Amino acid sequence: MQVYWLQSSIWKNRLRLVYLMSLIPLFVLIVIALYSFFLNEDFWQGFIDTFAQTSFYLLPVVFLWTIIGVFLEKNIIFSFTWAKEITRMEKPEIYNIVENLCISRWLPIPKIAIIDDSSMNAFATGWSPKKSWVVFSQGLIDKLNKEEIEAVSGHELTHIINGDVKNMVIINVFIGAIGTIWYHLMKMSSWSSSSSKKGWNPLVFLWLLLYVLSIIILPLINLAISRKKELLADAGSVEITKNSLAMISALEKISQDSVIEKITKQSSNIASMFISNPKEKPRYFASIRGLFSTHPPIEERIELLKKY
Repeated sequence: MQVYWLQSSIWKNRLRLVYLMSLIPLFVLIVIALYSFFLNEDFWQGFIDTFAQTSFYLLPVVFLWTIIGVFLEKNIIFSFTWAKEITRMEKPEIYNIVENLCISRWLPIPKIAIIDDSSMNAFATGWSPKKSWVVFSQGLIDKLNKEEIEAVSGHELTHIINGDVKNMVIINVFIGAIGTIWYHLMKMSSWSSSSSKKGWNPLVFLWLLLYVLSIIILPLINLAISRKKELLADAGSVEITKNSLAMISALEKISQDSVIEKITKQSSNIASMFISNPKEKPRYFASIRGLFSTHPPIEERIELLKKY
């Protein structure tokens, strides 16, 4: 029953991502159609011209984000987090823990890196299981026992199994694409001199719609997906290790000291990769903070693990 719930939740989360990504071409066509309808006498000619100009700006952005995600994502994240690769000879006990879990699930063995920080945190990265990394902070290795490190490792391996890093890159491509369209529309036309069939300028409305979408709505959706994948990774860890108490204990300890000073100024995209938010929590209302949080509250995660 638990395995069915976990797999069902994973597929539902992937299906939501597919729905979200399917909106990209549809949304682009709708915006271009509205733009052409209001600001061009010849709709189809205006549609074709606007589509060609938008594609000229949009395709390089999508291509660039894809290249970054596939080839440069690991190097960029390591430069932000100051993570350093370690060998089996340097940390044989950590390699053995991760390797045993991978063997139990027939997974490729990821490479391992360490963040030289006394705080407790960890994350996984990599476009595919064969080119994946699991990164631990030194504080987590020093302060957690073997079973708790296994639980954290299972959490990060679940991210790799579920392709969460790949999904994050895809969502960022979507957000970047919408932002590009917004900038392109703003650049293409002058609000003060544009004329329309209705006698008013609808470009202002389209511009504001894209602005709100790219600045507020899409990032909120991204954060909601991030919170969901953390809950799924917690459950996945229990499924791999068969030890919910170790995962609960690890989360309780990590929550006491998860802030990594070196990356407190980095974006929420980096923070969302960690098992717990490595940044200082903002001091505003809890209800608002929840919407902009990269992770569910530790209390909620622990309660769900107790029921799992």
